[in-house]
Amino acid sequence: MTFTFAGLLAATWRLLRRSLDPVVAITALFVFLPAFAALLLSDPVPPIPPAPRDEVAMQAWVTAMAQWGQANGLWFVLADVAGIFGAAAVAVLLLDADRPTVGQALRSAARAFWPFLLASLAIAVPVGIGLWLFVLPGLYVQARLIAAIPAIAQQPGLGVGRAIRVSLAMTRGHGWAITGALVTLFLAQYLLAVPLMQADEWLRMPGNANPLLLSLVDAGIAAVGAFYATGTLLVGIIIYRVRASNGT
Repeated sequence: MTFTFAGLLAATWRLLRRSLDPVVAITALFVFLPAFAALLLSDPVPPIPPAPRDEVAMQAWVTAMAQWGQANGLWFVLADVAGIFGAAAVAVLLLDADRPTVGQALRSAARAFWPFLLASLAIAVPVGIGLWLFVLPGLYVQARLIAAIPAIAQQPGLGVGRAIRVSLAMTRGHGWAITGALVTLFLAQYLLAVPLMQADEWLRMPGNANPLLLSLVDAGIAAVGAFYATGTLLVGIIIYRVRASNGT
């Protein structure tokens, strides 16, 4: 089967519609809420110094960012771990042939959590480097590794290295089509998140405090992140289902 980015997005949408209630329930509890809590509990991110930026100003900003990370990083680490568990539960829910309930999917994800966590970390490093260098390489790497989490969900005894090799085999020859789908999701996330993040920064400035509005804005940021995380996971599930059915 030849994938197209439009076909992948359409299949992802159909999968979401068929499983909307349980997917939204798991995502809301383990992806959205922890991210929302982390945003509410964290201090404002130190703003980048205004131009022109000299070496002293940038060094002061780097120091401030390091201090911010030490003070607030734990909240985001916990949110990421919860999100990984939520993604694992959704993958189990949608790939298990026995059609588990939400509770059964959560228990299965808990039993196999360490492989899910290690695979997610192994994937995050090259994807993060690619996104830092330039967005497209990061999304391409993510496209090639996108079936690793579904592979572990379908085969709980699969090691992390084996799951990554399975994903590379399943996405071989389809990397750019999958990347196209991820680019679409990434752009949608970006267009939604940027104005919300700007509003968050403004509301955290002295004299602009509005706790209710800030909560709504942070809820929006968390929701956009949950949308992207769920979308990419469902694309990976589609890839795994189709390629596994073809014997890849």
